[in-house]
Amino acid sequence: MSSDIDKIIYLLNIESCLYKTFGLFIIIITTIGNLCNCFVFLRIPALNKHPNALFIIGSSIGSLLFIDISLFSTVIPAFTGIDPLNQSLFWCKISFWLTYSNGCFSFMCNCFAALGQFLITSPKQKWQRLITRIRAQLMILLTAIIYLLIFIPLPIYYNPIRTTTTVACTSSLPIISRYISYCVIVNYYFLPIVLISILFCLTWYNLKQVLRRRHRLEGAVTRMMLIQMSVLLISGIPVGIVLSYTLATQYYTKTLLRLAYEYIILLILLLFSYFTNGISFWIFLFASKTFRKHIKEFISTRKFFKNRIRPLFMPGTR
Repeated sequence: MSSDIDKIIYLLNIESCLYKTFGLFIIIITTIGNLCNCFVFLRIPALNKHPNALFIIGSSIGSLLFIDISLFSTVIPAFTGIDPLNQSLFWCKISFWLTYSNGCFSFMCNCFAALGQFLITSPKQKWQRLITRIRAQLMILLTAIIYLLIFIPLPIYYNPIRTTTTVACTSSLPIISRYISYCVIVNYYFLPIVLISILFCLTWYNLKQVLRRRHRLEGAVTRMMLIQMSVLLISGIPVGIVLSYTLATQYYTKTLLRLAYEYIILLILLLFSYFTNGISFWIFLFASKTFRKHIKEFISTRKFFKNRIRPLFMPGTR
């Protein structure tokens, strides 16, 4: 028994180390990447004119809020021992609501970008003109509103609830917790993975033809999107499987050691999914020479550091 307790304590220490190191690293890397994504697709004309620009910006904003809010709520307790979710009623209600809604919103914007890329590479001219900037703005706005409404039970029913040993931000109604769990699995993992998988295959089918018929930039963006879709699938499928297993076995009798192992495995996969969700800018940067070229051209045409030294005129003496 003492051996199991020692293993559980060791696994809990691993959790704290993961949040302090990898969690903080994810926050820094993904925050910089998401902000850069928004900047380059807003400010660089060649990228801003691309039909998927708004979807990439929307995905980056959703990813920024999703990762930062979620991980800050767990990284802070790892460093300070103070859990804002259990200390603040406002943060308990708002953080989960914004985390889940922005996470699903970010993934769905990636699906929209994949759909747009498939339509762009389609040989049918009619399909290529389906997604306009106005339609893209409406799709992004409606998606954000829908996910905020789907997860509206969170700010209504979630509260810091005291148990015999600790305080946890959760709902006292089991049906609400079950509803949120199924919504996360369906909207964050199952639906986006299915859509991205289908669109990945369809876009890959069109890729060879698009390089012959289209401008070089569109072919480069297609490759960038395919790589990003591959990364999202690689990270999303394992987490979806583990979460489905957790829900399916939640009423089984498990030892504390087994629960600790399952939690550590889930935590590692979740951190990896956070990382892949927010590195689209770095994927674009390293995967596409054309993308780097447009960024270099934009920087070279902007004089960020101007030489403001003027000749020094000494007053003449008479």
